[in-house]
Amino acid sequence: MIHSAVSDHDPMADRLVTAMSFKESLMPFRVLSALLGLVMLAGCASLPTPRSEAIHYALVKDATLRELANECARMGPELRSLAVQAQRDWWRRNGNVVAAADYGLLQLNWDDAREPLEDQRAYLSMQVLELVQNQADTQVAEWTEDDKAAGECEDQLARYRDGKEDLSREKKYFETLVALQNEKEQLDSDVDQARVINARYRKYGRSLFVVEQKVQAQGCNRPQISMLRNAWPLEVYDAVCSDSTYILVQCEWGRCEVRR
Repeated sequence: MIHSAVSDHDPMADRLVTAMSFKESLMPFRVLSALLGLVMLAGCASLPTPRSEAIHYALVKDATLRELANECARMGPELRSLAVQAQRDWWRRNGNVVAAADYGLLQLNWDDAREPLEDQRAYLSMQVLELVQNQADTQVAEWTEDDKAAGECEDQLARYRDGKEDLSREKKYFETLVALQNEKEQLDSDVDQARVINARYRKYGRSLFVVEQKVQAQGCNRPQISMLRNAWPLEVYDAVCSDSTYILVQCEWGRCEVRR
């Protein structure tokens, strides 16, 4: 079961949503939503758009750094220090643009959505986030899978730290991302409109599918997942497994870690 236990957010966040029944009720849309997510964000050859490609580029770049920093930090104090520095420096230069890409994802999924479609749009957003995180995981696994992992970590983290992986380096995407950033700033200045969008979206936990993958990888069968905190980009979930064991999961920007 997924629900919000946070009372200091919008009241709509307290609506009970059963994760398993939610997914089962939308199962006919699973293949469609996966394909749509791929078309929308991965730039399927037949229907790419500059905006969807730019959003995909920014979100995957950010997710890859987060996963890379986490994996490399385990390899020793020097790499841990480099990982912290790379994340700090890259985010200082690129954080506002990543937030704009995240806004663009909401816009693609939610603009003009009527209430009967909200569950389907939420499902698609969850699946897109899962897709982005899986791509980041795959890339980092390639960098860290052999005995050259430490050297690869140092090289890749240095690229992020030194600006070689800055979003501005891809000119074909950056102009679109800057336009999204301007749109987001205008929306942020419209308090009433921003409140409406946030209220609608807080009914759903965006990292739900990523969390489900994580806890199942820990051997948690048939998890009943509850949301404890919904304050994107921060989310906290708990899961009760079929054997009554308990797992706590903390997520930031869709990257989730088990906190037993």
